[in-house]
Amino acid sequence: MANQLPKARRMSIAEFKKVDALSGDITKLLAKFNGGSLMCCHRLVYEATGIWIEELVPVFQKMDAMIATRDMRPA
Repeated sequence: MANQLPKARRMSIAEFKKVDALSGDITKLLAKFNGGSLMCCHRLVYEATGIWIEELVPVFQKMDAMIATRDMRPA
């Protein structure tokens, strides 16, 4: 299958802090983020690297819900 996702590298936030986030494809990926939801960014990181941080799911979902209820247009 052409669009098959990589196997998830599940890790904790503490483990992720130890990862060299400025190496390889992560730097290129971070440069592409331009708005969007936090969960969308989390998914993009997973698709590019295979890293999935389970503890971030409820945090990002809650933050996305908070953002969705606000008018985010510039003043």
